[in-house]
Amino acid sequence: MADSSPTFTAELLGIKPLTLRRWCEYHAEHLSPGTNPPSGQARRFTDKDIEVLKHVKHLRSQGFNTATINAQLTGLTFAEVVMAERSEDDSAADSTELASVSAQEAPGQTQALVVVVQDLQRQIDAIQQANRSRLDSVTLLGVGVCIGLLFAAILIGLAYLYN
Repeated sequence: MADSSPTFTAELLGIKPLTLRRWCEYHAEHLSPGTNPPSGQARRFTDKDIEVLKHVKHLRSQGFNTATINAQLTGLTFAEVVMAERSEDDSAADSTELASVSAQEAPGQTQALVVVVQDLQRQIDAIQQANRSRLDSVTLLGVGVCIGLLFAAILIGLAYLYN
């Protein structure tokens, strides 16, 4: 398994290298040590790092902040994706591989899809809970209105009887 360069990884993720560097700092606890190397050493990304960063990108696109993303990443396991050897000196080979990776699903991407589906399920559950709360509020309002109308009818009836 060859490690990827920052340029290759940024292109694969569709983000700028500066963004990639920031994400490496923000989410260091979920990435390999090579993503935040000591000064003077080259930054390198494992295939697992790339899968984690794909999920980070997805969560960021959903509007989650760094703390929330790190909390979600804590409970997740990412599969190692074994990709074909790449020649990073040859940009044409990189482009071909990018097309190949995006054109077919790698076995490890199944885990990433599971993570995405779990995230969507959490969002659906939150929406359903909010809808239940609204329904409870509407039901309570309806019961209150009915009791108020019943009370008003009783008062009108009593007023009619005593006049």
